[in-house]
Amino acid sequence: MIVDPATIDQDERLTTDVVVVGSGAGGAVVAHKLAQAGIGVVLLEEGPALAPQDFTQREEEMYPRLYREHGTRATADYSVLVSQGRTLGGSSVASFCLCFRPREQTLARWRQKARITLGTGDLAAHLDWLEGALSVSQVPADAPGTINRLVAQSATQLGWRGFRPRHNRVDCLGCGYCALGCAYGRKRDLASTLIPAASALGATVVPSALVETIDHRDGVVRGVEATITAGAKPQSHRLSVEARLTVLAAGAVNSPRLWIKSKLPGVGGEVGRHLHLQPQVYVAGVFDEPVDPWQGMPQAYVIDEFLRLEEDPDGGFLIMPAVAHPVAIASLLPGTGETHRDLMTGAQHLGLVSITLNDRTSGRVDVDRRGQPVVTYHLVDEDQDALLDGLRRAADLLFVAGARRVVLPFNEPTVFDRRGEYKLLESRRIRSSDPLLLSFAPHGSLRMGLDRTTSVVGPLGEAHAVGRLFVSDASVLPGQAGLPPQLTVMALAARTGEHIVARRAEFGFRGA
Repeated sequence: MIVDPATIDQDERLTTDVVVVGSGAGGAVVAHKLAQAGIGVVLLEEGPALAPQDFTQREEEMYPRLYREHGTRATADYSVLVSQGRTLGGSSVASFCLCFRPREQTLARWRQKARITLGTGDLAAHLDWLEGALSVSQVPADAPGTINRLVAQSATQLGWRGFRPRHNRVDCLGCGYCALGCAYGRKRDLASTLIPAASALGATVVPSALVETIDHRDGVVRGVEATITAGAKPQSHRLSVEARLTVLAAGAVNSPRLWIKSKLPGVGGEVGRHLHLQPQVYVAGVFDEPVDPWQGMPQAYVIDEFLRLEEDPDGGFLIMPAVAHPVAIASLLPGTGETHRDLMTGAQHLGLVSITLNDRTSGRVDVDRRGQPVVTYHLVDEDQDALLDGLRRAADLLFVAGARRVVLPFNEPTVFDRRGEYKLLESRRIRSSDPLLLSFAPHGSLRMGLDRTTSVVGPLGEAHAVGRLFVSDASVLPGQAGLPPQLTVMALAARTGEHIVARRAEFGFRGA
């Protein structure tokens, strides 16, 4: 059952086997696995339940509805904007649908860091199941979007390694509105697949439920306390969920926030540490012919020439074509006043590419006096060098594609008029908020491992310092993800879900 929160007119108390906090890549998958086994599940999501008819394709309406803090959650010094979904289905609803299997080099690095047994074979069956459930397929060679074609052709001309990724869309129209939710129902996100399936199997799904604290006594978690706010005239009501087991899946920023705010054991150690943001910047090429940067399938080609995981699993970067709409384009372009106006006037002729770092930098999540997250993150020198190299490579790519100018994302307009003449970058360094970085895949803040002094949860997500608590989201990754980790997080969640099912007698589950 998916509860309509507007029908709740008083404080409520529920009792269940497992309460899952968060309905994104981790929470939705583990909830489905538990419900499939007949285990009682309550799945809580802070954001509302939205359907295709709710996606208006208007940026000023959808960013506030789909994203935390209207899409403007930032690190403490405002150097990185961290975008995370706040709706039933989490970030999968607003994602660009890329579905990468983890590469063996990344898993080998995780095994080394966390001293765990985890290889491609351990995740293969889960990945196969997920790819079937989400209708994952390879992006077609004729994927809509001028910039996709230009990037693929230019990469080939430069001799750079690249490929068409796999994605969870069906019959994509190439409208370019992925980041605002799919109004045509072509995304196979979690809100349209595993969540309704879990509901049909007996799970109780409650949207618009903000979990305030995790209840614990005597070193054991007992459930959660939440607030439900919904309706035409919003009123708030308390929701208490008593559970034999709690699964924390609120994401790599909010899961440690809840841990710290609830004063769970382990605070002050590894909780909130080792956060990777996989930051991005965008570079714009100015073309003579229209490129229409707001149309096409986002990120339909991936250049991994500079992500050499076999040589350096802790560094490198990806380059991908990008699709963005006017508000996003305006926020990404540098300059003010007349300079910015001129760029926006010619926006139809802009071709955008993104640079995504496999960041060596690790940040941290703390909590302020109001209980809100404070994210600290400063690029280390190696990442700054990689980003500057990425800017040069992106400029090369765009010039080969036919751009007559390339605009870099620094606060003061930095423009290249000719390929190879990049002297402006020789003395340039990356500074706080210059350029502004974007993050769509934070991970690693409650990392898994065997050593209790260097990790927060075990290899299957079970908390070291407190009983009856599992974590199942991107926060458990023990190091850099290499590639965007959506599918990896789902596979780890499926693994955790099956592990919990196998221990149902130990936990004393009663069933749905």
